Amino acid sequence: MSNCRQPGRDARAQAESQAQAIIAQGRRMARQRLEGAPLEEEPMKRYAHPIPYCIDCPTPPPADGLDRILEALACQNQLLVELLGAVNALTAATLSIQSRL
Repeated sequence: MSNCRQPGRDARAQAESQAQAIIAQGRRMARQRLEGAPLEEEPMKRYAHPIPYCIDCPTPPPADGLDRILEALACQNQLLVELLGAVNALTAATLSIQSRL
């Protein structure tokens, strides 16, 4: 009856000793599994890659196409920054008018 509280023994000390025994048992079992496991059964080798490899991948667009895409994205980013500034200015003006009323 190792689960029963023994007289004269602190409950915390008993719980710690049981925890240490469980940890030691787990380590022994892990060592036994690792010693007998072939390389094919290692955790990283046992699962297939979740993203399939593309055999017929399309060729990337030419470099001038990428330059145009980057320029368009930069222009779009600038427009969004300006739009955000305008929205912030309108919000500040609205709050200013409301505070005066």
